[in-house]
Amino acid sequence: MRVAVKIELTEAERSALDRLSRGQKVWQSLARRARIVLLAADGKSNLNIAEILAVTPLTVSKWRKRFAGQGLDGLHDKAAPRRAAEALR
Repeated sequence: MRVAVKIELTEAERSALDRLSRGQKVWQSLARRARIVLLAADGKSNLNIAEILAVTPLTVSKWRKRFAGQGLDGLHDKAAPRRAAEALR
């Protein structure tokens, strides 16, 4: 059994992710990624997060790893519109 990447957030990261997860002017995919990271930081398993958010465990794993490796910048796609990337700031 693989162990999921542990996510620990600073207060600033948690605040930014919380804003993103509830933002009305944020792409839904970005908001979902923020929720994935927040739930991971709360100690939820990939399977549990997948069930809560109705996504696949593979999706959860991908975004958990991207955040662990790249921080907030890792949550947006390279091809995403500039506004979505700026929402991370």
